[in-house]
Amino acid sequence: MDFRSTLRRLGVAALMLAMVALPTVGRAQPELRRVVALLMTPPTIKAAPGFTARLLVPPGQLYDPLFPFIHDGAVWLNDDGGEIGDSGSRILAVSPAGKVSVIVGLGKLLPVTGIDLAPPGFGNYAGQLITLSQPRVEAEGAVLNHVIQVVNAQTGKATVACTLPPAGTVAKGISGFGVEAKFGPDGGPFAKRFFAVTAYNDAVYEFTSAGECKPFADFSKYGAPIGLTFTPDGAAMLVSIAASLPASPTPGLGLIMSVSPSGTIDAKPYARGFTSPAGMEFAPAGFGPYAGQLFVADVGDFQIPVPMTQRLKPDGVIYRVTADRQLHRVATGFVNPLGLAFVGDGKLWVTDINGDFIAGKRELPDGFIVEIKPAG
Repeated sequence: MDFRSTLRRLGVAALMLAMVALPTVGRAQPELRRVVALLMTPPTIKAAPGFTARLLVPPGQLYDPLFPFIHDGAVWLNDDGGEIGDSGSRILAVSPAGKVSVIVGLGKLLPVTGIDLAPPGFGNYAGQLITLSQPRVEAEGAVLNHVIQVVNAQTGKATVACTLPPAGTVAKGISGFGVEAKFGPDGGPFAKRFFAVTAYNDAVYEFTSAGECKPFADFSKYGAPIGLTFTPDGAAMLVSIAASLPASPTPGLGLIMSVSPSGTIDAKPYARGFTSPAGMEFAPAGFGPYAGQLFVADVGDFQIPVPMTQRLKPDGVIYRVTADRQLHRVATGFVNPLGLAFVGDGKLWVTDINGDFIAGKRELPDGFIVEIKPAG
């Protein structure tokens, strides 16, 4: 890495260090504080009629709160950032009140993008955390074949189970730019199967209980996949597609595609009209008049490379998709919303990575979580 790029990577961290360790910087100190305060400013979220929204975890505690899942009554998630040597992620738990606690701290994991808990019956991996991870830290690791990492939540010990092989027709098939990963729902054809999304080569992979990594579906005909979920009956996988990454996407071209248990993609989109759709979840029975509808986090423009001293565009939107596949806005004002989780029946949590992510080379704990509820 050359001197200029090193300074670029360390620039924001150096600003924060100067604020804390060099209180006598004189005339420069107010400018340091102004820049960091600007980058850490909480978002202004506007809920659509029929919903309320509040900032549950403000900037200051999370780097990249990525994809959440429910475990032991709390929301667990991977927080990508805070690089230490060859490691670059934490695993956190967030209580219903928004209190953040550390499950696996910094210094132990390769950079994690997707995560889930292995269910009973998943071979020797049952009860352990399975992650989709970069093989190396920093932006260089984002464009290498990713790995499946198995993590003991009690000890934090992580081991690499396998490397995702090259697949597909784009980016030389390299399984880079890892995004969401999760297990299929119990009781259906996707049960006890772990799926991982790699946007660099437009692919979804499967990791088996035997420790095998294998290609599952190729989306190169449609665009770059980001998120995945499953229909309420467990019969189909849904995958969100951005038309172009990392280039600025064109509004309206983002899709959600349906995939069979064998990896066959339905040529007719499940829904369309997004920009860069990411995490998706179906609303539970207790979510007011919106029960059964698909909620989608639309990132908009990721803005890669990330500006070092300016805020990013608040162009992220949360949508709901009705039974007739029409899009309706739920909330606006997000920056880069990525993950969704329904907490109980009446709350929807949205994780927003804001401007800090490895490929963007800006290391600040500026991520946040927003809670959305039906009004009334």
